[in-house]
Amino acid sequence: MGIKKERGFKRLALYSESLKKVLENINAVGFEVIPVDSSIGRVLFEDIYSGVDVPPFDRAAMDGFAVRSVDVTGASETNPIRLRVVGEATTSKEFTGSVGELEAVRIDTGARMPEGADAVVLLEDTDYREGYVDVYRSVSKYSNVSLRGEDIKRGQLIFRRGHFLHPVDVAVLRSLGLGSVKVFRKVKVSLASVGSELKDIGEELKPGEIIESNRIMVSGVLSKWPVEIVRSVILPDDPVSIRNFIDVSVKDSDLIVTTGGTSLGKGDIITDYIYEVGEVLFHGVALQPSKPVLFALVNGKPFIGLPGYPVAAAISTYMFVEPAILKMAGVRGLKVPSIVRGRLVRRVASKLGMLQVVRCSVRKVDNEYLVEPVYASGAGVLSSLSRADGFLIISENIEGYDAGSMVDVIIYRDVIGYGEDL
Repeated sequence: MGIKKERGFKRLALYSESLKKVLENINAVGFEVIPVDSSIGRVLFEDIYSGVDVPPFDRAAMDGFAVRSVDVTGASETNPIRLRVVGEATTSKEFTGSVGELEAVRIDTGARMPEGADAVVLLEDTDYREGYVDVYRSVSKYSNVSLRGEDIKRGQLIFRRGHFLHPVDVAVLRSLGLGSVKVFRKVKVSLASVGSELKDIGEELKPGEIIESNRIMVSGVLSKWPVEIVRSVILPDDPVSIRNFIDVSVKDSDLIVTTGGTSLGKGDIITDYIYEVGEVLFHGVALQPSKPVLFALVNGKPFIGLPGYPVAAAISTYMFVEPAILKMAGVRGLKVPSIVRGRLVRRVASKLGMLQVVRCSVRKVDNEYLVEPVYASGAGVLSSLSRADGFLIISENIEGYDAGSMVDVIIYRDVIGYGEDL
């Protein structure tokens, strides 16, 4: 049963409890079959077992001469052993004969080992002369040979269901000869920014109106995951528009995300509508900034209402929407953030009982990372995100950090330093 709407945020849920409630009330989506070559960044729907040996035959691991190891026992610089060269093996043309006593075959890296040979003498340890090769180093059995199944054996478990496919993983799938793969389908998301004051680029701005920017930020964060944005719209503070958006999104989306209108004012029409038609599981989180986050189920479909201020919207996207997407996309395992440990250049205060997320810039000076808080007047200062590199998260049970403290910053950029020489 959902909670009832109250005046003011009298009860704020802890972030950890709120996120747990989100994850407990969402499920993974279904599957589709796609070409392996299109599967980078997708999530496996089933375990993958190899149907072949990789490599599929014994092959040379180095350029040289395929020999019988017994024939070159004792070979050295002062005691070379001469072998008769009976052919050549390349990756495009194998040697079809057999290597007999005191015989050798010139062989390239990756070429199939000829019958009878069990080792490869490196090219630099030999001296080739018309029809013969002098070997100056002995080799043991299987030296410089990549054996059949050495990389992957037939029947071997390669990846488990829920594996997020990296480019190197897709290369492995191709090496197994797979042309297609069963993956979780993309999570369908309906996204809206709510507010009559919000306008799109190109529209004429009247007094009090602003350009909307939250949708590009939210969809950008989600773009690294298997997500399909079904619709992305700006909604006025109008009950009919909001009702129509929710009604159609419930039918064709897996997750509904809105920014704005999640406080408890008279103008927050979407909050009123969600309380009317949905089951609200929490509204208000002890997270600064980002307190007015709302989570509900509308006809069984999850709805996450984010604050409208851009900094709060960005933080709550990372803290709530992204983890929800990972579960719905079927991802198993732990998302490991990029973390830089550095020295705080000035004190940062925090309020007990609130999980504080502080925007910080990071730079490297004399082999040490320095962390500088990006001070801003509030959650509406969008440029503070572009001046920062990551977030310093301060626990609910401490009152901040003193200057000089060593802290961990979760980096949201791929490159930091703004062109500085790091």
